[in-house]
Amino acid sequence: MTGYFHDAPRAPHAGDAEPVRALVFSVLGVTPYVDRVVELLAAAEHGDPDSRALIIERDGTVAALALYGPIAGTANTWRLATAIVAPQVDLADVGHVIVDAVASLARAEGGRLLVAEMADDVALGRSLALLQSNGFHEEGRVRDFFRAGIALIFLRRDL
Repeated sequence: MTGYFHDAPRAPHAGDAEPVRALVFSVLGVTPYVDRVVELLAAAEHGDPDSRALIIERDGTVAALALYGPIAGTANTWRLATAIVAPQVDLADVGHVIVDAVASLARAEGGRLLVAEMADDVALGRSLALLQSNGFHEEGRVRDFFRAGIALIFLRRDL
């Protein structure tokens, strides 16, 4: 990877809590989606095996976050619950690295399929673009799921 954030993705440690949350709030702000991301992040920080986190950071600045894990009760299916990149960071610079790292880790644990469910909302447009440019394609949608005009979309990437 080129640019300032050249370090490989890694699991966050205790000292990353504040900059990771700063990233979450800078990307999601006051949207209906921030609470679920914070909840999954807390689960990952507490060692929940179904909620894992990866970050890309340098010098205390977090550029990207992915929250992922196996889907309980399924055969080799994993979910990518969140993939966000800081607004000032080019998606092409770190986005593919964080998504590919999740895919590699899932594949290493027997994963054959990576899925993402998200709102088709302009507030998540950057995350949707990140996934679509990194091998995810839409499998289905539920119209007006979140509210009028905001669908739930189902994305998948074969591993």
